[in-house]
Amino acid sequence: MKRVINLCLLALVITTSNIANAAGKVSVEITNSSMVTVSLTEVVKGEKLFLKDYHGEILFNVTLEATPNYQKYFNLGNVADGVYFVETESLYEVKVTPLLKNKKGVSLINTSAVTVFKPQASVENNLMKVLFNNTEKSSFNLTIYDSEWRVLEEIIGNDEKIFKRTFDFSKMPKGEYQLYFSLKDRTFIKKVSI
Repeated sequence: MKRVINLCLLALVITTSNIANAAGKVSVEITNSSMVTVSLTEVVKGEKLFLKDYHGEILFNVTLEATPNYQKYFNLGNVADGVYFVETESLYEVKVTPLLKNKKGVSLINTSAVTVFKPQASVENNLMKVLFNNTEKSSFNLTIYDSEWRVLEEIIGNDEKIFKRTFDFSKMPKGEYQLYFSLKDRTFIKKVSI
């Protein structure tokens, strides 16, 4: 049984990797002193594009339709000096590109673009499988709640490059459960039905 579960997890990792690799590419370029061009290719329906300030306030937000190419221009000439973030969010990951706006104009913060992989959860035969690609070996918390907000499980981790767990829900009542996955400054919420 353990071998079957490991094979299923391996298949999930391979599928997730292939789908994530098939997702489009993001390019952020500075066109002039105050203009930023964001280009996306192979956009999947439901992918999101954000422009946020340093405090997380959303200045621009759009949910995209499937398209081979998408371009958006941001004129940061009228915003306050500071750090801004261009974010794209797909089903499997969030790509974050920081920008610096000062008196000289707008510039990319070199080597600061990051990709945050989102945790994945699937349910089959009362087994919930959770997978998280922790490439940076960052600390994280996983908390599983039942429908009455009782904590069923809490895991704190940081040393696993690939976090994978299988939870047996065969003795639990049918219903919805929520997974709260906290990673640095982000929280991902997944709802699953058993």
